[in-house]
Amino acid sequence: MMKKIQIENKEKMLGLYSPDWEYFDYGNCKRHLQILFPYQGDVKDEKYPLILFIPGSAWHKQEMYNDIPQLAKLASRGFVVAAMEYRESDIAAFPAQIEDVCNALKFIPGIADNFHIDMDEIFLMGNSSGGHVAMMSVLFNAHGLCKEFPNIAGVVLESASTDLLICAKADLPAWLKIRPSAALLRVEQIEGNEELARKASCGMYIREEIKIPPVLLIHSECDPVVSVENSRVLYNQLFSTHHEVDYYELEGNKAHGGATYYDDGILDIIQAFCNSSCRGTGV
Repeated sequence: MMKKIQIENKEKMLGLYSPDWEYFDYGNCKRHLQILFPYQGDVKDEKYPLILFIPGSAWHKQEMYNDIPQLAKLASRGFVVAAMEYRESDIAAFPAQIEDVCNALKFIPGIADNFHIDMDEIFLMGNSSGGHVAMMSVLFNAHGLCKEFPNIAGVVLESASTDLLICAKADLPAWLKIRPSAALLRVEQIEGNEELARKASCGMYIREEIKIPPVLLIHSECDPVVSVENSRVLYNQLFSTHHEVDYYELEGNKAHGGATYYDDGILDIIQAFCNSSCRGTGV
């Protein structure tokens, strides 16, 4: 028996993938972007916001391909996503990673037309150590420590390790000989190097008089890898100095990144934040 049904003829966006765009050659290493972009048929004049995504890796070498299926979900929602490879602590000490963000952002205008990127709607997004790199990049720029930094519409931080002194309080897994934050600073341990750790943490740079783009924080309450205190403290620092900040704490949740952070509910929050920030001016 033949059955007839009616479906809504509504075209949906796809997230397409363009791999391995070299954004900088440091001589001893080349750094690349993995680019995902929306595709909605033959749309020639459409422009899309860009999310420069900075993956977490405890500041060590990043696995650049693992998140591609998840990041495609953001592309299907109308974002160009450029997942950024940055120099790991084994290659270069902090703040080399901030220089990498600057170089990636300098590269983007040259490919903006290829991927229909709206250069007035650029977001930084990072998880775990990538969130630290994203927020520190914005703060360095606010203090005039970055050159040719474009306008940033907003920053999204997930499970971000934004305070190295808080991170140093966590138990060190038995399989790690040196704490990742210590490796980032090229010291044996954070203890005895607190001032150096403070200079590589976000709180030191937050002032009421500087301009910071809107910030969205998301953190699992029971995160076993990066303490939720990182985001709680950062939220209070930003809020008390009258900067625009939203904070979502996932009650009872133990996830550190992963599928939880690509749930439709979380993606709705990120999309609403970006849409709202795009209507503002950014910094």
